[in-house]
Amino acid sequence: MKKVLLTAMALLTIASASAFGMYGDRDSWIDFLVHGNQFRARMDQLGFTLGNGTIKGTFGFRSQAATTYLGNILSGSTGAIDLTTTISAGIGYTSEPFGIGVGYNYTHVHDRLGVHTPVLMINALNNNLRIAVPIQVAVSGDPYNNAANYPYNSQGDKDYVGVSTDIQLRYYTGIDAFNAIRVYFKFGHAVYKNEVPNIVKTDYIAQSVGFETRFYFLNTTVGNVGINPFLKVAFNTSLKGKGKNNQVRAGEVINNGYFHDSYTATGVAGSYKEEWEKSPYDVTVQAVLGITANSDIVSLYVEPSLGYKADYAGQARYISTYNGNTDTRKDPDPKIEHKLAWGAYTELYIRPTQDLEWYFEMDVNNSGTKQNVGVNPETGEKISNGVPVYFETTTGITWYLPSFDGAQ
Repeated sequence: MKKVLLTAMALLTIASASAFGMYGDRDSWIDFLVHGNQFRARMDQLGFTLGNGTIKGTFGFRSQAATTYLGNILSGSTGAIDLTTTISAGIGYTSEPFGIGVGYNYTHVHDRLGVHTPVLMINALNNNLRIAVPIQVAVSGDPYNNAANYPYNSQGDKDYVGVSTDIQLRYYTGIDAFNAIRVYFKFGHAVYKNEVPNIVKTDYIAQSVGFETRFYFLNTTVGNVGINPFLKVAFNTSLKGKGKNNQVRAGEVINNGYFHDSYTATGVAGSYKEEWEKSPYDVTVQAVLGITANSDIVSLYVEPSLGYKADYAGQARYISTYNGNTDTRKDPDPKIEHKLAWGAYTELYIRPTQDLEWYFEMDVNNSGTKQNVGVNPETGEKISNGVPVYFETTTGITWYLPSFDGAQ
């Protein structure tokens, strides 16, 4: 029985790396409906999933690197402690032919800004088809604390609205030659205003769209090792303004990335606007080899990858109108940057008994995101050490609990 459980765990790991993350990240709800009862406590998360064979619920916390300082869930000074984390809760109905669930996340960015994320999950075809649709929404009258700098609110940024989504679909075919496909669709839109009454009014905007597909094939065993290669193709582009990594997400600060959508000054018969002549984009094509090995106690999953990435910074144009005359100028057209994309991802599971597990995760890659040493607690902006290699890791325990109806 123990070997059966370990093998099932290994297969699930191949199908879904990082599947056991606490719900609260953008794409972690996709496997909620197939998870059994468990309690998790890791460096960045704390929570549980409980229920019977039909109804289940979850509640937990997850620290968010984009909104916390050095990964603390609780931070602040004497007399002022903030809960800088994502709180998640959800409920689901499961059966063999069909499952449905709803979830909700609240991410505390700072005292004036939070991100609300309702999530819809649907499973079908014996859980072989899984869909998760999260919608992130953030609204703030004073997102960058301008009220503190301008106590009479006579000027400064205000009326921020951000909407984004990270829709995910997974389908497991049951055929080793082509065993799974994943599709991700991403869209983001954010606007805010800067206004000095009776002097100037500016509307800022940023918008992006992207997708990613993963094709899993040749799921087989070589000796005592299971292998499951897959091909990843990803594309992101900024439609208006320029999001971080060409992705606009609700609640995230975009440094100098917003475009002037309109600019008007009192007493001046004119306006100013920024657009893309050629939109920026990044495209990645990467071959990944998923490798699994397990014994009665230890299960190991490693994922080396190698591929190609192209980055294009975009060419902007600036349109100004004054007294009926229109002037347009353009930035120089930059060259496309070609890069080698590589990575090494690892998950380690140690289960001395079938009910208790120690988990370790590590990832290192040259994705272009520089390693961060902290986050500015006021703006949410990451503080980088300048090293162009991204390294992350987490560890902790998972305690698998019996179902309320007695099922194992």
